[in-house]
Amino acid sequence: MSVKISYSSYTESDQPYKLKFFSSIIDSLIQRGVDTNFINSIILDKRTKFDEKFVKINITGYLKKTDYSHNYTRKSVQKAKSFYFNNISLLKKAEKEFEVPAEVITSILWVETRCGDYLGSSHIVSVFLSTAMANHLEFIQLNKQNLINSYEGDDEDLADLLLKLEQRAEKKSSWAINELLALSKLSEISPIPILDLYGSWAGAFGISQFLPSSYLTWAADGNGDSVINLFHTEDAIFSVANYLKSNGWCPSKECQRNAIFHYNNSTDYVDAVLLLARKIRA
Repeated sequence: MSVKISYSSYTESDQPYKLKFFSSIIDSLIQRGVDTNFINSIILDKRTKFDEKFVKINITGYLKKTDYSHNYTRKSVQKAKSFYFNNISLLKKAEKEFEVPAEVITSILWVETRCGDYLGSSHIVSVFLSTAMANHLEFIQLNKQNLINSYEGDDEDLADLLLKLEQRAEKKSSWAINELLALSKLSEISPIPILDLYGSWAGAFGISQFLPSSYLTWAADGNGDSVINLFHTEDAIFSVANYLKSNGWCPSKECQRNAIFHYNNSTDYVDAVLLLARKIRA
């Protein structure tokens, strides 16, 4: 089974089809109070496309274990240390204000984007519009078939995974709608037009890789210009520190791990961040 819908070239005739294709998303956003002018502007923009890869990876990607070991190789540690020392004054300022160690801030920025060297190339609006379609029957069936084709375990475990897949499709679709709602609010304050935002397949952007909802809640001004731009090092550093502090960072190892886990709910991610931080500090 293959469901591939894309808009490789944009013409005026695409407009009615795009509006029809995303009609359920449009209805959900209108019910949440999002302005129809905003909705039309993001859907009808020529950069906005449906891409089934976002439906796949955001629903089933968690089944594959992520290898973080490349983040603390000798070369990675050297580069992370270089960022640390080049920005030590700013990092220490953030550490003093938020009580989050400079090396931990650096470590997260390295693991997320190589401290800004790799920011991602996914169109953020398209990520959320595509993922919001995940609970539609055809895409649930698509993900189920992909799982069945690649699964090597027993039938009982497969049945459980297929049920979880349906539940996850609903959860992630709702999540994507919430992020689109956050984008509508972000559009009023962002220094970068939201249709110009590119980042990860998960919809995170900037050096610190914040979701739109995270930006609204935890983004912080690091250079005092009253504008928060997560593509600027100063703001990214302060935003990471504020995020961790706001999510429970304290002197105990348990709350430190919990705060980092809130940033990315992966134990392997937490381990990688803390290991790299120790190597930066050494």
